[in-house]
Amino acid sequence: MIAAAKTTACPSPPPPEFENVDPLTVSVFHALGRIMHLNRLVVLKTVSDRGVQPPEAFALTLLTRNDGISQRELADILHLSHPRVSMILRSLEDSGAVLRCPDEADRRVARVFLTPDGRQREKEHRAVLGDFVNRTIGALSEDDRRELARLLRELGDRTLNVFQEEQAAKSQREDTTPR
Repeated sequence: MIAAAKTTACPSPPPPEFENVDPLTVSVFHALGRIMHLNRLVVLKTVSDRGVQPPEAFALTLLTRNDGISQRELADILHLSHPRVSMILRSLEDSGAVLRCPDEADRRVARVFLTPDGRQREKEHRAVLGDFVNRTIGALSEDDRRELARLLRELGDRTLNVFQEEQAAKSQREDTTPR
């Protein structure tokens, strides 16, 4: 007789511990991380449930603002490899959402253009994501949204300052390192 395997949920890893950080700040940090994780999961699932891979949806969104962008520029903006972007564009091209055309000045460069179908698909994606935003952030009171926006702007500014300070320090270290 074979015993049934005991199934248990895998425990979540403990949240990172910090030195010299007060518990309230740690709590805020974990709450922010949780919402970023959940937001990413829901957005990716929402897009995927519509039969589109998330990189394709992001490419369509970028093309609505940058119609005629080169494949290379698109890869740089998406932070994806050129072969990966080529695969994404091939899929979008096969589905009738985009056209790739050689650049008139430099035939080695491929320019990417949305078709009317691609514009319609991107508009539908925006509507679905807009519904998600309305059901989450939009469900907060106006005062709460204003306060949250203010706090997030302030946190964003502080985060950018830390990043810029780190970049400047790194640059200074590189300049003073003997070669």
